[in-house]
Amino acid sequence: MAVKAKQKNVWLLCGDDAVLVAEKKNELIRRYFKGNPPDAAVFDGTGSFPEYRAALEGQSLFSPDTAVVIQNPFFLKKALRKDDEKPYAAFLETLRALPPEVFLVMTVDGKPDRRTKAVKGLLDFASLLECDFLRADDGAERMEEYLYHHGKRLDPEARAYLEEVLGTWSEISAPFLETECDKILLVCGDEPVVTKALLQDSLTDYMDQGVFAFFDRLLARDAAAVLEGASRVFTDPASTLKNTGFLAAQFRRIRMVHELDRAPLSQAEKAALLGVRGAWQMKRLAAMARQVSEREAEDFLLALFRWQYGQRSGGGGELTDVLLRFCMGGKRARPVRRSE
Repeated sequence: MAVKAKQKNVWLLCGDDAVLVAEKKNELIRRYFKGNPPDAAVFDGTGSFPEYRAALEGQSLFSPDTAVVIQNPFFLKKALRKDDEKPYAAFLETLRALPPEVFLVMTVDGKPDRRTKAVKGLLDFASLLECDFLRADDGAERMEEYLYHHGKRLDPEARAYLEEVLGTWSEISAPFLETECDKILLVCGDEPVVTKALLQDSLTDYMDQGVFAFFDRLLARDAAAVLEGASRVFTDPASTLKNTGFLAAQFRRIRMVHELDRAPLSQAEKAALLGVRGAWQMKRLAAMARQVSEREAEDFLLALFRWQYGQRSGGGGELTDVLLRFCMGGKRARPVRRSE
């Protein structure tokens, strides 16, 4: 989240994290009016320059304080028309001269085009707050800091597990992570340490999509659990694409572990090649490799790739057949009866 503060009572909020944009919009208004904000005049993708100026210049009969919210204004979504240039220039002059009892916040979904005259003119004096999704590493750090400030600490296994979970997400919202942390705190109770087992119990299926518990059952060759869990993990084309990608990545790493074990490399060199930063993650990969042979990993990847190719060409059978063949191929396989 990037902040550039200039004029205190004119703000532009933008970014891909719509939840964070809405949260920060309310926070800015509340803070500016010291916890007692007036009812805001809201323009949701509507309004004209004269209407905006009227809202900013008009005062309530009951209070001199004025708050105006302009959501996704047309002049920040595309280039100004010729007829709008003079009204926009007058609007900017109004913003520059706003008295301290008037507060304006504009919000934009995504990023405004900074190449346009409208955006350049506004950012000459307006304060800017960019609300973007977090990276996986930043997400784990944010959750760890939040828990630490509430008297809890993550043990190494829990931290590594959290990084693994968040690493599968392309969009990580800060408010969502804080909500998950609050749930973790409730589950943790008086315990000072957050363990991996506690995280597995407290994280919602939405957050880890159930794919991590599913993967553990797949490694254990628990065919009944795999068959039961598949319908919750592979729910639609998007989740199927993401979660089959996760399985493929894990089996490729297992195959790499076997290959690297034959190479004259140090643990640090192996960790660098595997993209692993912590000792616990290396132990986890070693344990996974003990459960799956190199040949089994290769066979599973080949079967998965054949299934994906078949899906793209209009066939390919059922994904559960690929998963169950892996389960039934190992010594630890557990029997399963498929319902008709």
